[in-house]
Amino acid sequence: MEDAELPAEWHRDERYDRLARRSGNDPKYVGYVHDSGDARVHIAFPEAESGDDGAYTVFVTLFPYTRLSEAATVRAVTTRNRSEEIARQFMKLFDGVYDGPSTIEDAIEYALERTRPPDIADTSLLNDEGQR
Repeated sequence: MEDAELPAEWHRDERYDRLARRSGNDPKYVGYVHDSGDARVHIAFPEAESGDDGAYTVFVTLFPYTRLSEAATVRAVTTRNRSEEIARQFMKLFDGVYDGPSTIEDAIEYALERTRPPDIADTSLLNDEGQR
């Protein structure tokens, strides 16, 4: 994702790039930090050790790089473009609710509810044996 595509209050987290360059490896993550420093969104590429196997996984972390940090999975998808779209959507939704540290949990919850996949399994079409 290009910097111009990021919402105004977010910037790229350069720590991932520096770590990859130091180790001589290609980056396996890309991260974005809110200007407040209270939230970070990152995308784990399929070859990363974290995330769903073979997928691009979008994560959010509250209070990153602190002892209070808490991480949650936003969503896993099959393409990088889709993962970036979900990350951007999450950031914009977060910005719409976030108004300082006292509202961070509400902002994260709001954005998570709207970016996670819907529960589309309709079990009403199944009979008692679980068959259609």
